Amino acid sequence: MNTSFVNENVEMHINNDIIFINHLTENLSLEVAKEIVKQRLKLCYEKNLPLVLDMRKLKSIDKASREYLARPECMEKLWAGAFIVESLFQEITGTLFLNLHKPPIPAKIFKKEKEAIEWIQSLTCKPN
Repeated sequence: MNTSFVNENVEMHINNDIIFINHLTENLSLEVAKEIVKQRLKLCYEKNLPLVLDMRKLKSIDKASREYLARPECMEKLWAGAFIVESLFQEITGTLFLNLHKPPIPAKIFKKEKEAIEWIQSLTCKPN
């Protein structure tokens, strides 16, 4: 089973039963969002995993992408999501997204990857 994927937009890998996704570009289009979800589902295969998503390079996400990523099928195979941001703008935007779309999994925004991983490890909602 493959445990990593890289293209010009994103790199993702599984480490210690956590899927890490790092955006490599400043803009996220609907086409790219769909490819990321498709590749993530392939990597997860039949496992439910928590997600650490590094969004620090992202500067914009179009409306169609935000609406697509909020759909339940885009949360398949995930049991928690930790989002890493850098700027206050990213933090506010991420908080608004989480409050508006209310994901069906625990989700939280962080400024450091280490804190995101510690939060995931502290959760008690882990799947069987």
